[in-house]
Amino acid sequence: MRVSVVGLGPGPLDWITPAAVARLRLPKARVFVRTRFFPGLDALLAGVDWSSFDDVYDAASSLSEVQSEIASRLLSAGDEVVLAVPGDGVLGEALLARLRDGGATLEVVPGVPLGTGALAAAGLSAPDGAQLVDATSLGGSGIDLLIELNPRWPAVVTGIYNPRIASDVKLALQRVYPAEHPVCLVHHPGLPDFRLASTPLSEVDRQSVELDHLTHLVVPPVLGYVPNGSAHSLRAIVARLRAPEIGCPWDLEQTHRSLVPYVIEEAYEVVDAIESDDVAGLADELGDVLLQVALHAEIADQSDEFDWNDVVRTLSEKLVRRHPHVFGSVSVSGASEVVRNWDQLKAAERQHQPPPASALDGVAASLPQLKRAAELSRRAARAGFDWPDRSGTLDKVREELAELLSAASVAEVREELGDLLYVVAKLAWQEGVDPEEALRSANRKFTSRFHELEAIAKERGWPSMRERPLADLENAWREAKRRVAATKEA
Repeated sequence: MRVSVVGLGPGPLDWITPAAVARLRLPKARVFVRTRFFPGLDALLAGVDWSSFDDVYDAASSLSEVQSEIASRLLSAGDEVVLAVPGDGVLGEALLARLRDGGATLEVVPGVPLGTGALAAAGLSAPDGAQLVDATSLGGSGIDLLIELNPRWPAVVTGIYNPRIASDVKLALQRVYPAEHPVCLVHHPGLPDFRLASTPLSEVDRQSVELDHLTHLVVPPVLGYVPNGSAHSLRAIVARLRAPEIGCPWDLEQTHRSLVPYVIEEAYEVVDAIESDDVAGLADELGDVLLQVALHAEIADQSDEFDWNDVVRTLSEKLVRRHPHVFGSVSVSGASEVVRNWDQLKAAERQHQPPPASALDGVAASLPQLKRAAELSRRAARAGFDWPDRSGTLDKVREELAELLSAASVAEVREELGDLLYVVAKLAWQEGVDPEEALRSANRKFTSRFHELEAIAKERGWPSMRERPLADLENAWREAKRRVAATKEA
């Protein structure tokens, strides 16, 4: 069968091409229109038996369902079918792929693009071209975001057909455009009831302009645009920082190795923001971590080690592969089963790699050392080197403490203290406790109590704690602990 897709243009009948009119009047063809709400259809199709798909739009719950139903009806309509659509017949027509997949031979009779009429009506020139995108492709603020426009070029978002779509488009564009950026809503360009409303982007969904499939948003370029607010723009900024001759001297000097301290530092600052319940600080610190990722990716890209997109692609593939309960058909009973599956999938991925020489291979030497000790203990236990229960570890703690107390030199103290810390980290792992987190908690607790101790010393008029008797300090410390506990309970 053959399906002819005829572009009706942006609305005016005199903009429809003779080729389009001839195809609409093709003898013995079944003629359909996407919607009967297109200006002048009765005159254009006078004497032609035609039907619309408005009932599909009224009944369907999603655009995918609309496209599926329309494709199904067209594919069963006969050997010669004509479908008339607003616009040029190609841009924004996801239906075409469904028809091809269904075995139809497609012929497109192009019309004037919807965006061209809107640009002309808004008086906006586009000497270097323009971006044309269907409103439903922008996806609003959620996971359905498919397209991100470049604010350096003029753009037309076509088909702002209801307030929800207007709101979605506003949210999507505000990812990269300033909220106050001036835009134009264009209703029925080239028609007698043409209307144009200029508005800040943030007010697009609050205009009195009638919204329908022939209402479009014209977005001028942002003059002096400095990219910000998206992953694409972050890459552009970092590339500029690393650009030879015009970039930043400090950024140009950096290497993977020179940035190591900053990666570690920024990660700890994220933890501090989380533990301080500092939401604004967390956003800032996460940005600093993201900068480290971006710098390493740009350095690798410039050195032909790997591409920027390799970082995102590898992570995306890994997340999908290791979450078959989300992206596949696997069922899980809870988080613990997710962890077991994760470990099994990791092991399966390593089957094609050379076997590790040691059970301890892969434990990063740069981990915080308490955390590394716990992981080394876990790996050794998994290989079979462990006491049968925690009592053996507790006995080892006592043994190492006794050896520390009997150490006679600084070198011996260092060695025995290290042994004690290691076995304590092992005990933490056995108890299901992260030793780093436990120590961070102890440090926070000590800090808050010491701050309270300093306040008590000030209340009691002590010029310094150095000269106070130990009994006074112990008494004040107990009071500080009581105050901190009371504050926490309150």
